[in-house]
Formats: sequence, C-alpha cells, structure tokens
Amino acid sequence: MIANNYFSDDKDLQLIYNQLIDWESIVKETEGEGFFDHKVYSETNNSRYEMAPSTLEEAMELYTSSLDAMGDFFGKDVSQKSQIMDRNELKYENGKVIFPKETIEIYEKFRNTGLMGYSLPREAGGLNFPATVGAIYAMIMARADVAFCMTTTLLNLAQIVSRFGTKEQIESYATKAATGECLFAMSLTEPDFGSDLNSVRTVAVKQDDGSYRLTGTKRFISQGCGLGEYPALLLTLARTGKPDGGARGLSVFLVKSSDILVAGIEKKMGLHGSPTCEIVYDNSYGEILGEEGLGLTRYTAGMTNFMRLVSASGGCGGGAAAYFESVKYANERRQFGKTIGEIPAVAEMIHKIKRETNAMRLLTLETARVIDMYQHHQIRLEKAGKEDREIRKDEKVKYWSTLASTLTPMAKYYSSEEGHKCTNLAVQVYGGAGYTEDYDISRMFRDSRINTIYEGTSQIHVRIATGAILAGMAGDGNFRKYLTSLKAEIPKPTPFLLEQERVLEESIRVMRNIQEEVKKETVAENLMIQMTRFISSLLYEKSISKIQDSAEKEIWEKDCKAYVIDSAAIAQSCLYRILYFE
Repeated sequence: MIANNYFSDDKDLQLIYNQLIDWESIVKETEGEGFFDHKVYSETNNSRYEMAPSTLEEAMELYTSSLDAMGDFFGKDVSQKSQIMDRNELKYENGKVIFPKETIEIYEKFRNTGLMGYSLPREAGGLNFPATVGAIYAMIMARADVAFCMTTTLLNLAQIVSRFGTKEQIESYATKAATGECLFAMSLTEPDFGSDLNSVRTVAVKQDDGSYRLTGTKRFISQGCGLGEYPALLLTLARTGKPDGGARGLSVFLVKSSDILVAGIEKKMGLHGSPTCEIVYDNSYGEILGEEGLGLTRYTAGMTNFMRLVSASGGCGGGAAAYFESVKYANERRQFGKTIGEIPAVAEMIHKIKRETNAMRLLTLETARVIDMYQHHQIRLEKAGKEDREIRKDEKVKYWSTLASTLTPMAKYYSSEEGHKCTNLAVQVYGGAGYTEDYDISRMFRDSRINTIYEGTSQIHVRIATGAILAGMAGDGNFRKYLTSLKAEIPKPTPFLLEQERVLEESIRVMRNIQEEVKKETVAENLMIQMTRFISSLLYEKSISKIQDSAEKEIWEKDCKAYVIDSAAIAQSCLYRILYFE
C-alpha cells in the first residue's frame, strides 16, 4: 500500500476538513459555550482535563494535530503491516485466539500514541472529540486496514459505560479502554437471531449481591476474545424479564472476556485480522449497565448509532484506498504504448471512485455534524441528573436527534454500499492482477464486503429509514425542512439536482399510495437510493461555493456535475422500478 500521511497528504480530505465543515458550531456544541472541561481543569488541575481547549482556535489545533498524528501512524505503520496481518491469519486453539505477532506489535505501538480513546469523555481519560473528528479518524483507519480499524473503534464503545455506568464502572472499565489496557466488544447477535434483537434468548439472573449470572450463546462477536494479553469487556444484551417480553425485558451487562468461553472463531471471506467469535456464557458473572429493561431502547441504541457512523466512515476509507491505489497502479502500468491511466475507460473508472468517495465523505460528515449538534448537550443534561422525559422534550435534543435517527441508517447504507462498489471498480482497474493476492486491492475488496452486512444489513437500514423518510417528508415535516435548508445554501442549483428533486417527490407520492406492505418493502430500496444520492448531491453542490482555490473549485465542479448527472439518471430508473414493479 501507499505509505504517506493519510490525513495531510489527502488533498480532498484536507479541503473538506479546512473549508467545508462548520467547525465553529461543532466546537461550540462539543465543548459548550463556556468550554466546560477547560473550566474543570482550571478549578481542579485534574490532568485528565489538561488538553481541554479554551477557545475555538485551541480546539482546532488539537483536532488537527491529532488527525495528523493519526494519519501518519496509520498511513506509514498500519498500512505497511496490513497485508502481513491478513495473511498471517488468526488461530484458535483450546478456547484461545492466537494473534499474529505483527498485530500485537502494531496494537502496542498504537497504545503509545495516546490517540485510542478519541470518543471517550475526558472524565474517563479520553480525548472527547466530536463525532465529526471521530468519523475522520475512522476514515483514515479504514483506508489503512479495516480489520485493525474494527479493534480501535470497538474500543471506543467504552463511551457507553462512561455515559451510563456508575463511577466505579467508569474507573474500572472505561478509563482502561482510553489507554488500551482493555478492549470492548458488542455482544448482541445470537445464533438463531441475527438483527432480530427483540428475540434475544440469553438470560441474566440477579444474585443476592446485586450482580448477575448470564447463560446463553452469542455469535459473530467481533473482538470478543480481547487481543493477546489485553482482555475485552463484552457489552452483552440479555433478558432479565419474561421470555416473551420483547424489548422491555432486555438489559445490557458488562461481562469480562475471562468469564466467558470462546467456542470458536469464524473462517471468513475477509477481515482475516479481526476475530469473529462464538461466545458461550455459562453462569458467567456480569454487572448491569444502568437500569433493567432499558438495554435495547436506550443503551444498545447508543452503541448501534456510534457503530453505524463508524461503518459509514469505513465506506469512505475504503473508497479513498481504492482511489489512491488505483491511481498509483494506473500511472505505472503500461499497455499499448501508454499508461492505462491514459485510457479513457480506465480514467473514467478512477474518476468515478473519486467523486463517489467525496460524496460519501460529505454525507457521512454531515451525519456526524448532526449528531454533534445534540449529543454532547444531551449527555451534559444526563450528567446533571435531568429526567429522561425532560431531556426528550428539550428542543435541541428533540430536533437534532430525530434528524440523526434518519441520517445514520442512510449514511451507513449508502457509504457501505458505495464503498464496496469503489473497491470493485479498483479491482477492474487492476485487471487480472487485481484478482490475485499479489496486490492489496484484493484484500480491500474482500474486507469492504462485510460493511454492507455488519452493524445491520443494508436491507435492515432501508427498512429503518423508509418510514422516517415518508414521515419526515410529509407537509412541513422536519426532514423536508432540513432538505430545504440545505438547498437554500446553493446559489444556483443545477438542472440535474432539480430533476432529482422532482423524481424523488414523485417516488414519495407513489410510495405513499402503495397499500400492499410486501410491495412497499420490496421497492423501498429504490427510495433509499434516491434520497441518499439527492442529499449527497445537495451537499456536493453546496460545497462548491465554499471552495477558495480556483483550480480546486474547477476540479470539484467537474466531479460534482458528473455525480449529479449520474444521480439524476439513477433516480429516474429507481422511479421506474417503483412504478412498474409487479
């Protein structure tokens, strides 16, 4: 793989970071108008808050320097080990998962950077970065190695403990995640119940001392075994209520990897460096997180939203890897007396990867911004002891969280699907060489495939988002108002953008008139495709007026035009499928 700084040496990512993101509002919402954490440091001299910024400028300096360090480490260290970690596969022996020495070495090296706990609050020893910075982190990590990216992003699930756990749990578990002493895993899926979490059968029985004992089996649990000598804490969904109690009978428990049995690991198409475990709980000790009965509705929702954004960012990272590796190969490989990059058909494939990647980035970072506009405020209200009912009525939480609940499944769906298509195009650029294991691109293709499946399949996210889209686009619905506000920032929308809007409105009208639920579900993905590409087109066209350098603006205008033309054509074909499905 290319060895350079995956942040500072990526011109488009730099342009997006420096010119297209509204950092002022993001910093304001993350740190609070009074820069609360800096005040804590001023009053207590607590070293955990030492890096808390006191101004917008300090915050930006912190974000930039951290992203530069992350880009350097993943671009020059992790990327150069990716192929080795993929080929020196994990082994399972006598209940233990054995990692290649290169994986252990790179993990320990990463621990020394101090960058691990990027999403954890400073209270738990983390960096307390906005979701927007966390998304860029994940883009950089996924470009270098999707499997190792999984390890790091899962570790940041410790934010759920720091948000809802007791002080003792925060100190025992979340603070250790911030330094990499302890990894984290989401233990939700069961052998007979994949995305159907309402049907979870693992049982937790309360003991006299207030602890619980868990019995059951979980499957497809990434990193559930820990990593070498570093244990994992499993955020486990289990039933405390009646067997047929649905979501209300589910709670989340903190279970150490030393208290479970790893029954085996999956032999997978890709992600060879990331263990996917079958976990057996046999009267295993567990501590409850928060309250009984809120496991699915409150705590798991927080985990899945975080991982959806990570998954969307992973699609962007895969697209960037596909683009840069394709450019390098196309400029070196000669056929018919010239480089293959000079062949129009090949050049168009590479250009398509580039514009699709930037569209994914814009949608994912807009989703992260929406999350930043309420999440930190909501957490501060929770920490202040406000009741859930009161928090839900808060206007800021109410508006932005509703918007986020629509955008997160859309960003996850779109970026995971398009990210895989980009790696598919990259294999085609390489030709026969891309189908061999001689180049990294084959691994990238294999690894990108899982992104459309884990953290909820694309079909699950279509189902989640369709209802929200139809409701939000009704009359003066919030989602319609949001789209109108994006459009208002475009000085002169192109005819192709307006055509997308017209076709989208027609599709929504037709979808509302479909009475048969089976038909509506069958054609729903067409509406999802239209909406995600329309929002991405809005964001693309909106970005043009903000680009300062004339040469860069010209390049982006060209890419943007090609993207919205593609999207207008795709929108029309989707409408045909909705109209004429039999």
